[in-house]
Amino acid sequence: MDVFPPGYVSAIDPTITDACDEDAENAKSIDLGTGWAWGSLILPFMEQQNVYAAINFNLSVAYKANDTASTVVMSAHLCPSDPGPSVIPVYADPPDPTAPGSIGNTNLIVDRLSRGNYVGMWGLGEICGGSGASSTPSEPGNLAGMFQRNSKINVAGVTDGTSNTIAVGERSHNLSYVTWTARAIGGWLGKTSATEGGTDKYNPEPEECWTQIMGPAGLENGARTINNPTAHVEDYWSRHPGGANFLFADGSVHFLKESISPIIWRALATRNFGEVISADSF
Repeated sequence: MDVFPPGYVSAIDPTITDACDEDAENAKSIDLGTGWAWGSLILPFMEQQNVYAAINFNLSVAYKANDTASTVVMSAHLCPSDPGPSVIPVYADPPDPTAPGSIGNTNLIVDRLSRGNYVGMWGLGEICGGSGASSTPSEPGNLAGMFQRNSKINVAGVTDGTSNTIAVGERSHNLSYVTWTARAIGGWLGKTSATEGGTDKYNPEPEECWTQIMGPAGLENGARTINNPTAHVEDYWSRHPGGANFLFADGSVHFLKESISPIIWRALATRNFGEVISADSF
């Protein structure tokens, strides 16, 4: 069956029914692994068969057997306008309690992974929404993007049209770190520290590192669009003046302005909401 790759692949802990419950998140991740992401699954289609063959997909990214593949520099996943480290750290929870949204120097490093700049579009709202073992989406739009855990979305499932639906977009490392490799099980993502080139002034709570491979069209703290001053660590951001580049589900690339209407932004983030979008609206 011809489908788009999943956001990432993982078994889940059935005892966690609400992955947005911070107590549950802090105790243990709902994801059991392996966690390999869409960026790894498309390697054969990027003429990177050797890297793909080096991955043991039966083991998580944390295993040393996968270090060679998970730390290789992949130029196709990097934006030339965003210079940064080639390998990024993944931290353990809890983050620095004195500075929400950041990572303390004493935090354990779960893994080090190859850096990227592109995250899959998850939908609307918090990525944890609808991620519980038996929960339903907490907001309209949850799970309505092109990528989720274990998703198998085909073209027929993109009823808004592939030319009107975002698949992948930019996040530069000054906001938070991206990896194309995998969702590191047990890892957390905070905003990039100033010493590592971080420029974001907002202090949202950190997110489980499924946000290192996917991003939503944010709804909390106002309808956050591209390069928003109150961006959360999971949002879309670029070093380009005025906006960011996005890959649509039909394979086309569009530069979306940061002044985009929040209504159009949300419509492009979802694949099956039935909105009518004119070609000149974005």
